[in-house]
Amino acid sequence: MDKDSFKKEIGFKIKVERMRRKISQEKLAEMADCSLSYIGFVERGEMSLSLYNFVKISSILELDVDEFLKEFV
Repeated sequence: MDKDSFKKEIGFKIKVERMRRKISQEKLAEMADCSLSYIGFVERGEMSLSLYNFVKISSILELDVDEFLKEFV
């Protein structure tokens, strides 16, 4: 998998989990202490997540990081 595909797939999975939990992009941005535009860029696969932000967002969405990333290994 190339880098662009990876970013899009991670972003899509984050978006699906966010929507499943009925959290708006605005609320996720507020909870993660980042900008709304950053969340949008990440969900569209236009920007990479830092490890710090990935862990923070995963925690907010109550995602098991191991399970979340398992299909990418």
